[in-house]
Amino acid sequence: MALRPIDNALSIVPDGLRPKKQAKVSIQPQKKASEISVNDENKAPLPQPIDASVDYVASEDLKPFQDPESNIQSLVEGLDSKDWVKVCQSLNDARRFSLYHPGLLLPVLEKVMLVVVKSMKNPRSALCKTSIMAASDIFNAYGEKLLSTDSSAFDQLVGSPIDPDHHFSFPVFEFLL
Repeated sequence: MALRPIDNALSIVPDGLRPKKQAKVSIQPQKKASEISVNDENKAPLPQPIDASVDYVASEDLKPFQDPESNIQSLVEGLDSKDWVKVCQSLNDARRFSLYHPGLLLPVLEKVMLVVVKSMKNPRSALCKTSIMAASDIFNAYGEKLLSTDSSAFDQLVGSPIDPDHHFSFPVFEFLL
């Protein structure tokens, strides 16, 4: 049986006229010897370096705000932060409000006191000391008002135990009491 030509079959083209396929090649950049590392799943990844410095500012060195009305909102946002450095900065801002603008801090004082109590129990020593300093300034500014209110935050603050590992904070806490 003889084969018939199919009408829709590809035509036979000589090899020299057929287009060649282009090879797909991806070239990866070569890493330096110092950049090559072994993926060791038993090692914890090193944290990225951050600026985690907190200054302990004496009450006498704190300056009043230029525009306290706009800063009161950022105070509340800073106290809610998960970043401990930002909470320390906000506690220092609360100290400035209690010293120079006590009328503006009064509406959010309960929230500030709750953060102060929570920060005193924090294992991070800088946050603990800053919260004790904030409590001292708040007591100096609102002493009689705090004693006459039914503030649960005030009750927690007075009964708040300080971690014995924070031995540096005992003088500040004794001064506070």
